Amino acid sequence: MIPITNSSMNNLTIPLSYCFLDRLNFFFNHIYLLLLTVIGSIGNTFVIIIFCQRAFRTKIGSINSNMSVYPFLFYMAISDTMYLIILFCLWLSNYINVLHRPVICQLTLYLTYVCNFINAYYTIAFTAQRLFAVINPFRVSHVLSWYRSRFLSLSIIIFACLIYSYLPFLIGIVNGKCFSRPEFRWINKYMDIIDSIIVFLIPYIIIITMNTIILISLRRMKHDQHEFLFRTHSHLNRRRELIRRNASRKITKLLLTISTSYLIICAPYASIHTWRLLNNRQQNKNSQLIKQLEHYALFIYHISFAMNFYIYIVLDSKFRRELKRFFIKSKQNFYQCFRQKKFVENDNQLELVDNNSTTTVGYTFQGNLQNVNHNHNLMRNSCCCHIHL
Repeated sequence: MIPITNSSMNNLTIPLSYCFLDRLNFFFNHIYLLLLTVIGSIGNTFVIIIFCQRAFRTKIGSINSNMSVYPFLFYMAISDTMYLIILFCLWLSNYINVLHRPVICQLTLYLTYVCNFINAYYTIAFTAQRLFAVINPFRVSHVLSWYRSRFLSLSIIIFACLIYSYLPFLIGIVNGKCFSRPEFRWINKYMDIIDSIIVFLIPYIIIITMNTIILISLRRMKHDQHEFLFRTHSHLNRRRELIRRNASRKITKLLLTISTSYLIICAPYASIHTWRLLNNRQQNKNSQLIKQLEHYALFIYHISFAMNFYIYIVLDSKFRRELKRFFIKSKQNFYQCFRQKKFVENDNQLELVDNNSTTTVGYTFQGNLQNVNHNHNLMRNSCCCHIHL
């Protein structure tokens, strides 16, 4: 037997680890990205279609509140779809050069930063709205509205586009890759630290604080609900208040799930990315491992741009109802279009048959007429011959 020393074990372990990392990188770069972009884009497209429906922009009379949260979810779906399109271009870059080109490089990186900012601050915005609705439920219909939420969501988009307008000037094609320019690299390092604080650290603190207050308020409301309903003398008022509170509890549960899922999925990348930026000057043997972990955590972070549709399916009964109605209507329109097309084809076939039959009858009539004329001429010639005889 050949003795296995420590050096031979190390030589055996290193190729195995590299082989495992190669397979893992192949999975994330070639399979995972494609599945994520396709599944996420399909879901976000349905979200955009459903939130464009009139039912999500009208006031729910029985609940006596406005669906003011839906503009944030609608524009977030558009932003997430743009981010997933960029991820699809990143996946496509494994085969052809798509992103590492002038202008496209700056544009895609700029949109990536803008979408990250929008994703974080839209989560803050609708969580703040829910906090206000839970703390002061009787003023919701007076303060919150669809148009105010739409104005705020568009303001966040404009603000995001402005604060990242510096980015295209710091990025370019360096050695055939989309990378920060060498002369501006020191500026880019500090701007990345600021961006990490703005997009990850501040939203995390705000969202965790607001979610905690919402959960405490909901627990307190649950204890006080029975007492409040029995203090209300009118049976109609009790029913209206019960319907309003149930609807508010459902939408609060939905938004809490979205914001908590965002925190959980973004936590690995946010913590590793921020720690690496703050300790970038300390180059040690673990720096390569930290970069590798950050790389894999980034793939997990991408899920936050593709998950909302599936949360709506599970928790939002109104969304499920509108989606079902959309499928039924689409199915009816498809059948109607198919029947109309089939009817037009049958009508064309009937016209063709009528034309062919008319031509055949005309030809037969002309042939019979010629036979009659021929027979008549023969009879006349015969008669003339008898007369001459």
